[in-house]
Amino acid sequence: MNESQKTNPVLLMIDDDREDIYLTRRAFCAHDERLDFRSVQSGEEMFDYLNCRGAYEGNTAADIPDVILLDINIPKENGFALLQRLKDEEEHSHLPVTMLTTSNSADDVRKAYSLGASSFIRKSPSASGMKGIAEIFCSYWFNFAELPRA
Repeated sequence: MNESQKTNPVLLMIDDDREDIYLTRRAFCAHDERLDFRSVQSGEEMFDYLNCRGAYEGNTAADIPDVILLDINIPKENGFALLQRLKDEEEHSHLPVTMLTTSNSADDVRKAYSLGASSFIRKSPSASGMKGIAEIFCSYWFNFAELPRA
């Protein structure tokens, strides 16, 4: 399958909090049943996933995410460092990255955009709030925006 034959949007979430991944997956998949929601819990795992290494050796072009959700607060290498590394990696620098975080710091917002984030969204602590985020996010990224293809 080549990239132009990809039918379902792929969303990759990088977050070390399993509960946040669960709530986000539930909200996003409930809104868009076509969505292929993937998640990893570390930067190392993200780069393995994107570069088809280790546990993700069998990945193909169809597995490459259309959009990445990236938390800021990740142990070892925080989301800003991961965003910088991703944007420095020629093969994946085109991927849209949305910072999805609990941070309400204006400095974090500025830093995310200066490093190449496509958007910055604050996580909602409630299921209904996450459903609202999912509705707007999916409508924009998967129905309105023109996404880059590999």
